[in-house]
Amino acid sequence: MGRTLTPAVDSALAAGHVPLIVFVELNFPSQFLRLNNSAVNFDWNGHTWLGVGRLGNVEPVKEGTDLAARGLALRMSGIDPAAISLALGTQYQGRACRVWVAPLTTAHALIADPVLIFWGRMDTMDIELGETATITVNAESRLADWDRPRVRRYNHEDQQIDYPGDKGFEFVEQMVSKELRWGY
Repeated sequence: MGRTLTPAVDSALAAGHVPLIVFVELNFPSQFLRLNNSAVNFDWNGHTWLGVGRLGNVEPVKEGTDLAARGLALRMSGIDPAAISLALGTQYQGRACRVWVAPLTTAHALIADPVLIFWGRMDTMDIELGETATITVNAESRLADWDRPRVRRYNHEDQQIDYPGDKGFEFVEQMVSKELRWGY
């Protein structure tokens, strides 16, 4: 994934010690879950991002020159076990997951717009229970979808999936064994 860094971000990253903030957005059916790796809530992009501090962990984003799907693991610990039912009862697979990173000033303000470093889909969610719970969300890159077969048919039933009420393929099955006489 190509990244465009602004001159402000380039110069900030070239400096010695630069504090970074990571924004994570998980698209659950009922709501978006927006988190950041600081200890405080952070306002960006018109939303408030919940600060999870050391309770959250984002696995390093892997990249390479080969055409391969790479995943990412997002880990949250210290969760109240009562909130686990929400995680267990939600259909999250295939929903969007995005991760941004941005350098901060010494006053903990954004230097420039965060850079999108991962965009994929949530795949599995592992839950470890104890006094507190740990949830690990595994996400896969959109490239993982490349190898999945797309099975579509040229028949009436398949046409109704995208265009309900369309009758363009209504008689296709009858035409398969139909003998046509040409030139009489």
